[in-house]
Amino acid sequence: VISIAATGSVHREHLVLRSTAKPGQTLLVTGTLGGSIQGKHLDFTPRIKESTWLVSEFKPTAMMDVSDGLAKDLPRLAAASGCGFVLDRARLPVTTGSSTAQALGDGEDFELLFAMEPERVDALLGAWSGRFPEVPLTAIGTLVEAGQGESLVGGWDHFVAAAS
Repeated sequence: VISIAATGSVHREHLVLRSTAKPGQTLLVTGTLGGSIQGKHLDFTPRIKESTWLVSEFKPTAMMDVSDGLAKDLPRLAAASGCGFVLDRARLPVTTGSSTAQALGDGEDFELLFAMEPERVDALLGAWSGRFPEVPLTAIGTLVEAGQGESLVGGWDHFVAAAS
């Protein structure tokens, strides 16, 4: 067993929680999703510089990483914020060679998932493409009132034994 723990600190003005999004806000994700089954997770770049810039220039209302798959992590963000969500599957940025199902459930994408007011999204997308042209940024859905929207099944569950 290898166990690693890390600690850190953040200035209060740069703190973004997963629990502070609101209905009507747009959901966005960096990079592409899926592909860990083909080894994508073995060669990735953490989105440190992107998240630092994002929080400084266009502070999202809520944000988290996608490590257990979008199907697991998007419901977590929505639930923490007391929201539901509607996902536009046709807009999912799927890694080349992966399926939509893999984009939703593979896990270990290590991308950023965040929410933002819809009136700020176009400005963010324009600024992002000039700043990080090698990293796609895609609007993938909308947060809605709690109890509305859809549900997702899948993603990595650390506490379920793999089927033999």
